[in-house]
Amino acid sequence: MNLLHERIATRVEAWRSQGYPCADYPAIAEILGHAVDDERTGHLRYLRKAQFRALEVYWYLRLIEGTSKIPDLYARCFPKKAERREALGLSAKAFEDADYDFDTLFARIRTDNAFVRANHLESLRETLTLDYPSYILALAMGAGKTILIGAIVATEFAMAQEYPDGPFVQNALIFAPGKTIIESLREISDIPFGKLLPPRFEKLFTASLKLTFTRDGDKELSGVIDGSAYNLIVTNTEKIRIQKPTARGNGQQFRLLANTKAEEAEEIANLRLQKIASLPHLAVFSDEAHHTYGQKLLGKWEKDPASGEPVFKEQGIKKVRRTVDYLAQETNLVVVVNTTGTPYFERQPLRDVVVWYGLGEGIQDGVLKEVAGNIKVFSLDDEHGSLLVSKIVADFIDTYWETRLPDGSPARLALYFPTVAARDELRTAIESTLAQRAIAPAVLLAVDAKSAESVKAEFYRLAHDPSAQHRIAHR
Repeated sequence: MNLLHERIATRVEAWRSQGYPCADYPAIAEILGHAVDDERTGHLRYLRKAQFRALEVYWYLRLIEGTSKIPDLYARCFPKKAERREALGLSAKAFEDADYDFDTLFARIRTDNAFVRANHLESLRETLTLDYPSYILALAMGAGKTILIGAIVATEFAMAQEYPDGPFVQNALIFAPGKTIIESLREISDIPFGKLLPPRFEKLFTASLKLTFTRDGDKELSGVIDGSAYNLIVTNTEKIRIQKPTARGNGQQFRLLANTKAEEAEEIANLRLQKIASLPHLAVFSDEAHHTYGQKLLGKWEKDPASGEPVFKEQGIKKVRRTVDYLAQETNLVVVVNTTGTPYFERQPLRDVVVWYGLGEGIQDGVLKEVAGNIKVFSLDDEHGSLLVSKIVADFIDTYWETRLPDGSPARLALYFPTVAARDELRTAIESTLAQRAIAPAVLLAVDAKSAESVKAEFYRLAHDPSAQHRIAHR
């Protein structure tokens, strides 16, 4: 066991076997225990196994490890220097250059650009320079990251209501990397929180929760009151990420001179960001963490025109990270939780991973479909695109048309084309295949970036509304 998430999993297993003891906040045992509806078999009431294991890890880190930062977790989980060096992905030479001292090594990683570049330590530098606890929950696609985020928020709010003076989250912000992701996050509003929380917690939680999805054109977060509690705000990063230095003070809104559309967009983002910064006891959730993590290549060496000597030109960090850093400075940021299926930065594994649920486990648990035997290869020329599309649609109809999910949703097919022109050209092939099987073309939905908002809304419905009429979406 040479990885952080493996060491943590072993400790969580022991904590679970003891009944989740926590002298200061014993209600956590009641909440986590509610997730299991059959103690004999261990059958879960609502969450999947991967979601529940991640929730357990999260609360172990929050209560038993005291929401420690990643370097401190490595120190406790790997007390032997050799094991810690290996777990952190450090070469023996890099450790030797630091005289086998982690404090010296970490200081050098934070400040020595050449050392970082030579040893490929960009991702570890980011871990060491964060001023707040930040964890990565690495779960494969399809494992249910949205529901997991909702479960963490619900249990945090419930604990905050049970222990008003405790170190618990009272406001939550969920970052999404784009409009498509933010629409998929609307699944949070449909979570049956009664299956996540015992009745005495769920009633107060439901009565207190204020769920806000940012909308285009709104300059502020309507319905969010400065300094209030139990807000769950879902936004795509473009709407609130920091673009220019913001100012707060004397209760005045900071405005930029919006002479262009770009400047106006920055003004809107700043107003929203200031509102979020006013909320106490904040947690930030970043869906698809690779949009948050990852310093750029730190910079590059360039020859100074005057001296002829090589000098290092900084490139900075991602704007999303700057936004989280800003919130950490402006309010009491309790924790940052990042979910992703790809916990890497330019092929470097991110060392902040505390939960790992890979594709293999997902297939084994029946969450994901086995790949072997399900890949079909077509040897076709470019002009035979219509034949390929016809075969795909025919296979979908013949194999999956009558398939239903447990919630009643029918099987649906999404076809993605390189251009709108290609999509429209091949629509005839789709309609012809449907006609051969006596299916009306009304089941088709064409959508692209320029589609009407009503069409986009229909597309987003397909992910969570069993009654949505369209069965094939092509974009």
